[in-house]
Amino acid sequence: MDLQYIDLALRIVQIVVLPILGVLLKLLLDQRKQLSELDKRVTTTEACLKNVPSEEALHELALTIRGFGGDLRVAVEKIEGMGRIVGRLEKVVTRHEDYMLNGGKS
Repeated sequence: MDLQYIDLALRIVQIVVLPILGVLLKLLLDQRKQLSELDKRVTTTEACLKNVPSEEALHELALTIRGFGGDLRVAVEKIEGMGRIVGRLEKVVTRHEDYMLNGGKS
């Protein structure tokens, strides 16, 4: 009779406990896999964030760019002034060419 109880207990373990342990083991392995993938993603993200400039560096960059804008406006004004001078020189040269082509007659 003891063998019947042992046989029944082993069948219960075989039918109920082992499948439950299998499912739990599969869940555990899946969780470990997900944790490993998440760890890789976090490592990659940290590596990318390591190269991102700080807020202070971005602020300094913005100020530098703003300074370049002011310098550029000054350069444009100077170029426009030189353009006006070149225009006047072109008129003078044209008048001289006309004078020379006409043999000194206006």
